[in-house]
Amino acid sequence: MKSISKKALISVADKKGIVELSKTLKSFDFEIIATGGTQKLLVENGIESIKVSDYTGGSESERVKTLSQKIAKEILETGEIGLVVCNLYPFFAQQDKKLDEMIEFIDIGGVTLIRAAAKNYKKVAVVFDPGQYEGITDVLRKETLDESYRLELARNALDYIAWYDAIIANYFSPNFETRRYYTAAAERYISMRYGENPHQKAAFYLDRSLHDGFKILGGKEISYNNILDADVAFGAANEFVEEVACAIIKHQTPCGVAVGETQSEAFERAYMADSTSAFGGIVGLNRAMEPDTAKLVTEHFFEVVIAPGYDEGALEILRAKKNLRIVELNPQLIKPVVYRPVFGGILVQERDQADLKDWEVVTKRSPDNYETAALKFAWKVVKWAKSNSIVFAIRGRTVGIGAGQTSRVGAVELASKQSVDRSAGIVMASDAFFPFRDGIDTAAKGGVTAVIQPGGSKRDSEVIDACNEHDIAMVFTHVRHFRH
Repeated sequence: MKSISKKALISVADKKGIVELSKTLKSFDFEIIATGGTQKLLVENGIESIKVSDYTGGSESERVKTLSQKIAKEILETGEIGLVVCNLYPFFAQQDKKLDEMIEFIDIGGVTLIRAAAKNYKKVAVVFDPGQYEGITDVLRKETLDESYRLELARNALDYIAWYDAIIANYFSPNFETRRYYTAAAERYISMRYGENPHQKAAFYLDRSLHDGFKILGGKEISYNNILDADVAFGAANEFVEEVACAIIKHQTPCGVAVGETQSEAFERAYMADSTSAFGGIVGLNRAMEPDTAKLVTEHFFEVVIAPGYDEGALEILRAKKNLRIVELNPQLIKPVVYRPVFGGILVQERDQADLKDWEVVTKRSPDNYETAALKFAWKVVKWAKSNSIVFAIRGRTVGIGAGQTSRVGAVELASKQSVDRSAGIVMASDAFFPFRDGIDTAAKGGVTAVIQPGGSKRDSEVIDACNEHDIAMVFTHVRHFRH
């Protein structure tokens, strides 16, 4: 084979498949150079190989193994070493270790080998993943390990070390506010047929250390939009810590959110809030799904259910719906920092986790006990609706949601139109202040008796006067909950 020199350097932390690959390389007359642990394994399996320290005439210590001018030159310049097989210390797999321990899992030599081989792809091939071994064997057999193939290997390798370095950087600097550079460390976890629309390619990338926290337990292939909606459904349900809660989401906005004495009651109340919009939606729960809830869910058409766990009986019931995606999510995957791409860059911010610690009563009448409970509930929900957003609620359940509107009064009108429950006092939550009194006047016509909002408008006094005229209690939180 003329495409590369038949000398291979092997240095792998993950030794899966390396014995088989080395036997294949020997069958193609490759000379193998290997680092200590790998070389010992090869010799034990009857594979002739040279220890790297013997090859360089140097020494191999715990931290310094392949950092050699001889090796660097033969990879980076001459291409005498034509194949580099290397993967890195598993920094990404460590849990609950102290800094001094984590330091020892930062790979230096391996990154150097991979980067050097990728840079000199015209003469050198580089592989890092046991999943690539079959491919490299195939091209060796067909004698097609040409420059274009090596360039593709180099692209993959550079992605790999960038990902690896990003994990280390994020470990050392978890607080984005102090960082000049920001990187996201994730690898392809789920390939998708398409993105938001069929003409858009997409995939779900996830930090390897978090893979066990996101499990698909049943149903057909999950989609890009499913995951976007599931993120909101799970977040909205888990806004409630003490109560059993359910959130039904469509297009990243709640259709209905409710709490209940039981999980099945919470689901029924959330579904009741807007059963029309709930069709084809996403069900999010803040407790492990129970069989009674599963039975109710399967009576309707939903795309996804997402919960922190599942009773075995519930799983059996849900799996009878062949197309229903069943997602189990560890709440620890709801990270305190969120980011999104824009203009080729990344906007980064803290997640909106502001709690309602206190409020200011600004009207003549204070909310009564019933209204107080309903207002606190509505305030937790409104932060999950797209701005401008308005939530109409009774105690423990939404009755109307106006979201994603360009005017606040328009959002009130939409929530009022959806609200058909006039059996109890309805409260209203607004994610931002009312710029005019028309929102209050419209709410009063819809049966609203109490309002919770941030305050801060130039016309706050007019809005307060409108509430007093309608005998509506209003409180200011001095906290805004925009969600764009």
